[in-house]
Amino acid sequence: MLTVGEALDGAARRYPDKVALIFGDQQRTYRQVVARANQMAWLMLRQGLKPGDRVALLLPNGLAMAEAYFALAKAGVVGVPLNLRWQPGEILYAIRDADVSLVLADRELAPLVSGAAGMIPVFYTGGYPEDPDHDWEALADREPSTAPPVTVRDSDPWVIVYTSGTTGRPKGAVRSHFSNVMIALSLVSELGITHDDVGFAILPMFHVNSMWFVTLSLAVGATCVIYAHRAFHPQHVIDAMNHHRVTYSMFVPSLLTFLADAVEQGKIDPTALRVMMTSSAPLDVTLRDRILKGFPKVALYDVYGSTEYGAVTIIRHQLGGVLGSVGYPVIGQEVRILDEHREPVPWGTVGELYVRGPSLMTEYWRKPEATREVFTEDGFLTVGDMGYMTEEGLIYLVDRKQDMIIVAGENVYPTEVENVLLSHPAVALAAVVGVPDPRRGERVAAMVVVREGHTLDVRELEALVRRELADYKRPYAIRVVDSLPMGPAAKVVRRLAREQWLALEQES
Repeated sequence: MLTVGEALDGAARRYPDKVALIFGDQQRTYRQVVARANQMAWLMLRQGLKPGDRVALLLPNGLAMAEAYFALAKAGVVGVPLNLRWQPGEILYAIRDADVSLVLADRELAPLVSGAAGMIPVFYTGGYPEDPDHDWEALADREPSTAPPVTVRDSDPWVIVYTSGTTGRPKGAVRSHFSNVMIALSLVSELGITHDDVGFAILPMFHVNSMWFVTLSLAVGATCVIYAHRAFHPQHVIDAMNHHRVTYSMFVPSLLTFLADAVEQGKIDPTALRVMMTSSAPLDVTLRDRILKGFPKVALYDVYGSTEYGAVTIIRHQLGGVLGSVGYPVIGQEVRILDEHREPVPWGTVGELYVRGPSLMTEYWRKPEATREVFTEDGFLTVGDMGYMTEEGLIYLVDRKQDMIIVAGENVYPTEVENVLLSHPAVALAAVVGVPDPRRGERVAAMVVVREGHTLDVRELEALVRRELADYKRPYAIRVVDSLPMGPAAKVVRRLAREQWLALEQES
């Protein structure tokens, strides 16, 4: 069977004493990672968890987060990774929605889960001597390092990953062991990653990108370096790449700009890196060419996917090559472009993108109606992205998941932000749009119409979004306007609202 735990065990049998994980000055061999995952799995079972129960993970990048993912796989328990940038209310919503039985949190993040502490057991990593009964790592030290007697099937869920919804509250995408291992195997095949490589997991590990990256690395027997700083700084990335001779990694386009600057300034050795992946936002021709010229050994790939899909398409960039396309379907993926009646459209015609393959989510957690809305009867899944396919099979996207905004790789759905703004009694209408930003790709902007008979101080809205939303979701500016463009269904037309915002920017 293709479970995440079996993938790790297979690599450990082949490379038991090879370094599997590096985090700062800490290292773990494959043998040690397996032993620690087994100990943590035993501890989960000792706490009364049963296969299929949910454990929330509020952990920064580090060995504990990586080992927790593999411990879940060994115990048959389902992980619910929580975004460290969420506010306590957002975290509590996910914990309640997933019906979590236990929370595993970093001790420095304890205030974020204070609301859950009285409801369910909360354990802490990073040392917790003030309460030894809740010191996760000290408790795990006492457990056996052999595998617990749990049968895990590859169809069993491994994680539930919350993805912000277009209608407000996030939904939990249920992902099986099989789907996650297949993402790793397909990308290994497409990219040519082997046990001789050194990977660098830069993005936060509560994101699917880094979750899949670590799984990929350890499934194939490579060494995976984990970004070792709580606060992100490009120089830390450059230092780690030079020190560890990193050969492959995943980057958002904003970070590629820093790498292009660094190689042109002689601050990074370009000879080790051979595979660069990027996602979340399209590359422009200037940045693409700077990377390919600055790193002569690099194969630069753009990977398109989502929390629900996994990796869908891939394209290798070339100097003077195709730009704007997300490429061809990844091995094992079948892509269709369908109209509003779910019928195929002609080549070059824009429609909704549907995917069928081994890496899809199983369902939205406890949301059967939402699941039925996105799956066809024959197993194709859509997340609402619009695009077209050429006769040669190249796929182009024209609209990412309706009105989604991508801020430095983080997805922001306008409806969620608008709902917070509309909760203020003085706000009659709200429109949230994405506007270009040279570093982040996009940033969030908001316009509101004041309810008749009310007055509004924008500072009240700023305080409201600070209290209710993660920092990357908050509008960098909120404007009060007299009106917003409305469609025939009496809803704000965000495309026109964005044009309205840009016009106001030019005037100011």
